[in-house]
Amino acid sequence: MKPVALVLLFASTAAFAAGDDSASSTVVTQTDIRKEMLSEYKFEPNQAKPAQTAPFLAHEIPQPAVPDLVEAPPASLRDVRTMIHLHAAIVQEQADAHAAEQAARLGIGVRSVRVGTHFAMGAVTVFYIPVALGIGFSW
Repeated sequence: MKPVALVLLFASTAAFAAGDDSASSTVVTQTDIRKEMLSEYKFEPNQAKPAQTAPFLAHEIPQPAVPDLVEAPPASLRDVRTMIHLHAAIVQEQADAHAAEQAARLGIGVRSVRVGTHFAMGAVTVFYIPVALGIGFSW
């Protein structure tokens, strides 16, 4: 069965290859699709026309172009000292925040709880061990 199927396959392929293609006489022309698509949108440059000024703007003097750069006045020594002082304050604030975070992790600090509307209880802890206790009144 297999040899018969193989012979039929070769025979049909040979008949197809030897057959005359009746549609081969028509020539399909190659087209440039991009060119055809853009042919509807032809570029026609506008001629330079002088802009007509409105009558109420006819006597206005044109303003010079303003540059995008901003010129800052030169820094004085006082400004430099102020910036150094502000930088030192920021560094100190960051150091204090870091120290407070480390103390909170170790259980060092003041803890308070409100009891009722006018009373508060507090405790000073070191390594989560209460060292001092207190009751306060607030109004």
